[in-house]
Amino acid sequence: MKWEYNQFEYGGSMNIGNELLIDIKHLLGNRWSVKREDLDTYSRQIRRAAKDVSKLRQSGKGPDGSQVLFPHLPYLLKEEVLISRKEREALLRLREEAKGYDAVVSIGIGGSYLGNQVLFDLFCGPYWNQLTKEERKGYPQIYFSGQNVDPVSLTELASCIKREAGRIAKRRMKVLFLVISKSGTTIEPVTAVRGLKKLLDSVCDIHLMAITDKEKGRIRPLSEKEHFPCFTVPDGIGGRFSVFSQVGLVFAGLAGLPISEFLRGAKMVEEACRSEKIEENPALMLAALKFIAMKEYGMAAEVIMPYGDKLRSLGWWYAQLLGESLGKKYDVNGNIVYNGRIPVAAVGTTDMHSLTQEHQQGAKNKLVQFITVKKLPKYLSVICDENGVSGPVPMSRMLSAAQRANEEALASEGRMSCHIAMAEMTPFHVGALMYFFFLTIAYEGAMADINAFDQPGVEDYKRILHEDLREYILGKK
Repeated sequence: MKWEYNQFEYGGSMNIGNELLIDIKHLLGNRWSVKREDLDTYSRQIRRAAKDVSKLRQSGKGPDGSQVLFPHLPYLLKEEVLISRKEREALLRLREEAKGYDAVVSIGIGGSYLGNQVLFDLFCGPYWNQLTKEERKGYPQIYFSGQNVDPVSLTELASCIKREAGRIAKRRMKVLFLVISKSGTTIEPVTAVRGLKKLLDSVCDIHLMAITDKEKGRIRPLSEKEHFPCFTVPDGIGGRFSVFSQVGLVFAGLAGLPISEFLRGAKMVEEACRSEKIEENPALMLAALKFIAMKEYGMAAEVIMPYGDKLRSLGWWYAQLLGESLGKKYDVNGNIVYNGRIPVAAVGTTDMHSLTQEHQQGAKNKLVQFITVKKLPKYLSVICDENGVSGPVPMSRMLSAAQRANEEALASEGRMSCHIAMAEMTPFHVGALMYFFFLTIAYEGAMADINAFDQPGVEDYKRILHEDLREYILGKK
């Protein structure tokens, strides 16, 4: 990892292993953006945040004393901190065991859904289930459920699986429900399991696999009684950080993805971003710039805008990470602070034709985080007619040109943005990017003096929802 010192005063870029390029020229050093003197003004908070995250790495304790173990995630296959040896061996067997199923339904919500959706979209893609099993190299069809309590989508999913079952001759379709819930009581996944079982029992052989709390909750004792495989949601890993844990890796194994490469990308970033010196730590630098932009320049919203259809769900995933981590009413001392930025998920080029007008000329209260991939297919070129000239242009060139045009148009209006480019779209690079965002969130939470690792507001609405349903069952509503 290196910092381009010669461009520091005017923004510049940071490069992690030539695999992640973080360009901050429209976030630092302009008359309308964060200034170098702002970094000096906030130097005490930045230094404190750097020390706090270093301490968290060593102690495994968050601001409230509870376990926070996400820095161990890149080493999950080498340590026995987050996973037992027995469970790790079971995890590594999944790539072959998965081929025994016709379909997998991943059932979860929030962090138990969003990270897995990213992995599926990037490395399986929207047409995965239309491929033959041979084209899928023996791996099953993959579906998602439990991320809503929408009866329309659930019944349509069941109908789809029934059609697939009808195409299998002389045997019943073998379907695995991968149930992901720490407590086993979350309304959406519980409803999906019960609803799908009710709709599919007559035509499919349904098998269960669970990822849940190691001791508590409803699923663990049920797995022991019914003898279905059960993996652990590790203590100290919140849902929005769970894609590198068993939550994401079990799913990755069932889809045939290279788990070790995904973790290797995270490891590269973890080891490149340990310095307490801001000029040597890209995650600390970006966190500081976004924090100052929020505090001093009124950046109340952050638009996450990856370029490419397959990256759309990455925006949804990041929106949860940002909103749930930094959106806090209280600081660590109990003072009301109302911290956070509104996360807005967009995708280029699609939303350049719907949202960019507001980004560029609407209220000056948002910064844009661009995500791109440098190495894209170049073989597909189409004829372009531009101001009297005509010629073939690769679609990959159009995509990158559109992102640059958006970025420069925003800058022309004095709007802040930053740009992270992955060298390629591989499990290694995606692992690096997602873990990089973990670290920026950890550092910014420490600067804000809030607990970035809990979600008390989420617990409030869950309590109200359960009370409402109980009253309905009792006939009071």
